[in-house]
Amino acid sequence: MAPNPEPTGSERHIPESWDVPFGARDLGDPASVEPTLNCVTAKRAADADDASAHDASVRGAPTLGEPASLDHPRPPFGPTEIARVSRIGWWAETKARLGHPGARKWYWGSIWGLIYLVIPIVLIWSNKPPVVAGILMTALIALIAAIYVVTPPLIWGRPWPVAAASYAVFIAITCLGIPMIGENVIWLWIFVPVMSAMSWQPRAFTLLTILVIVIAQLTVIVLTGTFADYWYSVALTASIGVMMFAFAQQIQAVQRLRDAQSEIARLAVVDERERFARDMHDVLGHSLTVVTVKSELARRLVSREPERAEEELADIERLSRAALADLRASVAGYRAMTLETELSAAHAALVAADIVPHLPTSTDVVAPELRETFAWVLRESITNVVRHARAKNCWVALEKRAIIIGDDGIGMPVVAVQSDQRTARGNGVDGMRERAVRVGAEFSIEPGEDGGSVVAVRVATGRGPSARPLRRSGDVS
Repeated sequence: MAPNPEPTGSERHIPESWDVPFGARDLGDPASVEPTLNCVTAKRAADADDASAHDASVRGAPTLGEPASLDHPRPPFGPTEIARVSRIGWWAETKARLGHPGARKWYWGSIWGLIYLVIPIVLIWSNKPPVVAGILMTALIALIAAIYVVTPPLIWGRPWPVAAASYAVFIAITCLGIPMIGENVIWLWIFVPVMSAMSWQPRAFTLLTILVIVIAQLTVIVLTGTFADYWYSVALTASIGVMMFAFAQQIQAVQRLRDAQSEIARLAVVDERERFARDMHDVLGHSLTVVTVKSELARRLVSREPERAEEELADIERLSRAALADLRASVAGYRAMTLETELSAAHAALVAADIVPHLPTSTDVVAPELRETFAWVLRESITNVVRHARAKNCWVALEKRAIIIGDDGIGMPVVAVQSDQRTARGNGVDGMRERAVRVGAEFSIEPGEDGGSVVAVRVATGRGPSARPLRRSGDVS
């Protein structure tokens, strides 16, 4: 049998819409959905395994799916990208590496190193060298600058011997300037620790590179008898190398934190899907099984015992209605509003509208039976603030039986608020008032201290109104 041909680009593309929970795309026959999902899952797993295996053979780094470690930091050029660009030729790979978003961030950071190279150029021409020698040395420094800029992106994801060879070539090129500037070439070696720190090589290799450069500089100034004049170059190289190493470790720690957060989010989605499947099984599994059994029994009894068959059909109808009610209750439970979620959504909406949010960090103080009502009031109030208030700040205070939302915007007419009609701003006051009445709460909108509005929903406790000021509500964000 002939081997399968290599899939083309169009065949490799898998629409993201295929990656859906079971039954979310097609509510028909499950058998028509499951093979497609299994096919997509198997294809994605095969692609991931292929990329991981290639990356492991290239650099001995963690395979795809493994978190980056201190010994094997994950470069901006990830395993999948390395496996992909390595198949398109060295020139296309070089362009892909140099044009990568991570490379562009490095270019901005390397500007400071390029500014440092202005110093040797000024020193060379201030000594009035022969024109040809001055031009050659300036060209050499320009070449050193170019190598310094492009080296880290070109060795991301490559094994450490490749990085070591690159640094050796860099040092050899700097030594071409010895006839012109002598032992001052050691000042150019300071770029090697910087490149090493930002090349995402193993931590031990980076520290060893810094140590080797420091020892090399120290050896040169001792052998040339210039230790008293250039000892501080060694100290400067060591300090900058350690600083860049620490900076790179911080970047990697942030990346590992983001990876962990992404994994936590992914696991949360998986857990929610499993919970949904579990609930659907618990809600419908038993009922549908009984309905199936009773349907088969009724079919057999129709001709022999019609009255018994009618009883079974009545039971089927009752079970079907009960299963439908349970299903609706489960769906309603998934759609239920939570105060914690609405606080997070309010924070995001206010920040997006350039309004400073002052929000509680916890909802534990609110009575459980009032949290859903307060969540609806919070959603509607924040929507009004974002759309109509033209505010700079928004405050939210939570109490056991009260929620207060205020802003410093343009406010709204008190007459319109007190009327039974919706205001021209379309703020849904009636909806908030009705929800407050359902839980026995009082709803009010009053002018704020700074010209804005204060929306309050309070459940009477018999102790009088709350005396806690809105803007001194304790926890704010």
